[in-house]
Amino acid sequence: MIRLVTSLIVFVVLFAIQTFAARDTRPAVVQTPIVTSTQQMVVETAVISTTTNALVVRAVDGDTISVKIDGEKDEMKVRLLGVNTPESVDPRKPVECFGKEASKHTKEITEGKRVRLDPDPQADEIDKYGRLLRNVVLEDGTDYNASLVRDGYAYAYLSFPLNKLRKVELANLQKEAEAAKRGLWDPNTCHAQK
Repeated sequence: MIRLVTSLIVFVVLFAIQTFAARDTRPAVVQTPIVTSTQQMVVETAVISTTTNALVVRAVDGDTISVKIDGEKDEMKVRLLGVNTPESVDPRKPVECFGKEASKHTKEITEGKRVRLDPDPQADEIDKYGRLLRNVVLEDGTDYNASLVRDGYAYAYLSFPLNKLRKVELANLQKEAEAAKRGLWDPNTCHAQK
């Protein structure tokens, strides 16, 4: 009985913390109780969702998404900053090796999900095709642009203006993916060719 009451009190306190933390714009970390039986209670650390500012309507390809930004009427296309996935939809180019896989991955991870779009003050706001240039952060706090490079779905795209530290980070993630032979770097996938 004491364990049940203790579990209930912990749950109520954590629910209150989560409710108040949801009003904060920063991600919060709380202890979330997970009751596995009436005899045992396990407490795990969980990240409460990141504040978001857009809904992904669809993935255009691996590095471009169409979003509905909060408070805006029209959908906007967003080109992910600092990454370049193999082509899969450009009518001027053939489908490149691993392009379909990168597009499918972006679709599975982002479509229908809320995200935070972060600008880079050193990057252009909009590209020559009228797409917003943004870093995309998933609700769980995952830096999606970086994860594409780290997991081998994209190359680090460093030839355009971008924060210097970010360029270093993405270049290092690409080296890590190459060394681990992930995704397009797997010799059985694309013969490790760009």
